[in-house]
Amino acid sequence: MDRRGFVKIAAMVPLVGGGAPLALASLASTGLGASATSFGMNGPLRARYELTLKRVLSGGSPAYTEEFLLADVRPVAGRRFTEYSGDLSGRYIGALATAAQTYHARFAGLDSLVEKAIALQKPDGYFGRTFDYDKPTDQDLALLWGNGRLLVGLVEYYRLKPSAPVLAACRRLGDFMVRIGPLMLSSQMRESFGAQHFASSYICWMQQTEGLANLYMVTGDERYKKLAGEIAAVIERRAGDHAHGYLSSLRGVMDLYGATGEAGYLRQCETAWHEVAGSRDLQITGGVPEGWSPNNHRTEGCGEADWVRLSLSLWKATGKQEYLSMAERAIFNELAFNQFATGDFGHRVFTETGFQAHGAARAWWCCTLHGLRCFPDIHGSVFRSQDGGLHYDLPLDGRIETKVLSAVAESSLGENGTVKITVKAAGKGPAVLGIRKPGWAEAVDAQLKDGGRLAAMEGGSVSVERTWAAGDVVTVKYAMKLRSETYGKDRVAYSYGPWLLGAAATDNPGYFNELTVDNRLVRGKETALPVQSGIKRPFTVPIAGHIVPYVPAEFPDQQGTVKLRAIAEQAGEPTTSWELGFLGEVRSY
Repeated sequence: MDRRGFVKIAAMVPLVGGGAPLALASLASTGLGASATSFGMNGPLRARYELTLKRVLSGGSPAYTEEFLLADVRPVAGRRFTEYSGDLSGRYIGALATAAQTYHARFAGLDSLVEKAIALQKPDGYFGRTFDYDKPTDQDLALLWGNGRLLVGLVEYYRLKPSAPVLAACRRLGDFMVRIGPLMLSSQMRESFGAQHFASSYICWMQQTEGLANLYMVTGDERYKKLAGEIAAVIERRAGDHAHGYLSSLRGVMDLYGATGEAGYLRQCETAWHEVAGSRDLQITGGVPEGWSPNNHRTEGCGEADWVRLSLSLWKATGKQEYLSMAERAIFNELAFNQFATGDFGHRVFTETGFQAHGAARAWWCCTLHGLRCFPDIHGSVFRSQDGGLHYDLPLDGRIETKVLSAVAESSLGENGTVKITVKAAGKGPAVLGIRKPGWAEAVDAQLKDGGRLAAMEGGSVSVERTWAAGDVVTVKYAMKLRSETYGKDRVAYSYGPWLLGAAATDNPGYFNELTVDNRLVRGKETALPVQSGIKRPFTVPIAGHIVPYVPAEFPDQQGTVKLRAIAEQAGEPTTSWELGFLGEVRSY
C-alpha cells in the first residue's frame, strides 16, 4: 500500500508461535513497573516512557508480533507499508536496544528477532524485494528508506550486544549503500524524486547519513564515512517535503560530526536548525509539521522526536541554551501532546487556531517506535556530568551515575512546581551541583535538607560546592506565572511555566460551536484553577490550569468562561479538539 495515497507493567504474555507481542523476559529483569523504584526514578517522563513501552510490548491494534515485524523484510503483503523494507523492524530493534542500555532492561525475543531478520538479507546486502539498479522507482526509494532505518537499528543493537553476525550484516548493508552511491548521488536522482514523492522522495537516500555515520563509528571503515559526507553535501530542505526524513538526515550529519570532529558538519546543522526555527513551520508548541510548507497540514510523531533529538544533540555539541530551550519546549508540549492515551505517537491535524480531533491517527508503523526511541535521548539530557560534579538541566525525572556524584531527580513540577534531587552516591571531597534556570521560570530556589541554600552563578544557574553524602536531598522550586504571547496576526496564546495552555472541547462544550474561533477572551480577568487533590487522570498538570471569561461570538450579551489547561494533558485522555490561539487584547504579564 502506498504511503502517499498508569502505567505499571501488567503480566506480559510470552512469545507463542509468532502470534503474540514480543514480551519482557520477566518483570524483575526489566527495571520497569514494580522495579521502577529500585531503579530510583519515578515521574511523568518515566510514566510516559513506560506507557509507550507497554503498548509496544503487550499492546494490540496492532500487536507487534515477530511475524508482524518481519513482514517488511521478507517482504509479504498484508499490513501497511511493507514496501518500506526494514522500516518497522529496524525501528523496533533500535528502540528496544537503546532502551535496554538506558533503562537497564532486558527484552526477551529481541535476540531472536534480530537473528531472524538478518537471515533474510539478500546476497547484495539489502533487505526486501528486488532493487532495480537500472531505473529506481518509488518502490526502490521506499526500500532504501526502510533499509536505512534497519541499518540504524542493527547498529544500535550491536552496541548493546556486539556479535560478529550482526556486524557482518551491517557491513553488507553498508557495502550495498556504497555500491549504489554514485547512482543515488547523481543530479538525475535528486531531480527525479522531488518533494511531490514525499515519503518516497530523495529524503529516502539523504537519511542514510545516520546509519552510515554510526556504522563508521563501530567499524572505522573510511568508505562509510566518505559516503555519509557525500550525502551530507546534497542535503536540502525542499518545500513540501517530508520533515522526518530531512531531520533524520541532519541527525546523521550530527553523528558524522561526533565521529570526525569536522566543524563543517556542525555548522551545517546549526544553519539548518536556525532556518527551521525561523520559518513559519515552527509551531507554537515547539514542534514541526509532517511536511514543510505548503504541505504542513498535520504533525507527525517521528518529526517531533527528530526535532527534539536534533536540538538536544546541538545543545550538547555547542552548549548554546537556545537548542536546549527549544527541545524543552517541544518535550513539554508538542511531543507530550502527540502521545496518545494508548502510548502510540502519530498524527494530529491543525488549523490556524489549534488542533482538530478529526483526522488524528496513531501511526503504529513509525511514530510509536520513533517516539519510544526518543525517550532515552531525553533521559540522557536531564543531567549532565561536568568538571567537578553534575548539572541538572531539564526539570524532569531522571538519573545519572558518575564517579564523582550520582543522583536521582523526582519531578512534581506539574503539581507544586518542585523537583527533589537525591544524592545516591558520592566520591571523596567536594563536588559541584549546578541547576539551570529555564527562561520560563521567574526564579529558581534550591534548598538543601540541612537548611543550606545554593548560590547564584553565571549563566542564570544556581550551584553549590560541598562534600556530599548518600541521602542528601536538594529541593528545587521553580517560580512560575501565567504568560501570554502573540499567536498569528491577531491572536494570543497562554503559557504557564513550560506548558502551553489550550481550551479542550471535552472541558468546554459551550465554547466550541460553529463560530468558536471568533469567541473573544476578556483579558486581565484570568484566575487560577484550584489544585485539586485526590485521584487524577494520568499526566495532569494541575498547577497550570486557569479560567478565563470570554464573550461568545454567537451571543455576545451572555458572557461565559473557558477552562485553559496544559495541552500535554491530552496524552491521558481520548482525543479531542483544542484551541490554542484566542482573540483578545494582548497584554504583558
